[in-house]
Amino acid sequence: MKKSILSLGKNLNKTEQKLVKGGYHPPYCNNNRDCGDGFICNGAICYRP
Repeated sequence: MKKSILSLGKNLNKTEQKLVKGGYHPPYCNNNRDCGDGFICNGAICYRP
């Protein structure tokens, strides 16, 4: 079971991986969609309002 879950993770794109990780966000962004839940992009950096 664990192996199938791990291999599933490899097939997800970056956006889906963020959703699975629940709140992971990159430090840099182009828009709010690049950031995790509750974070806003100010044009370059994700931050929590």
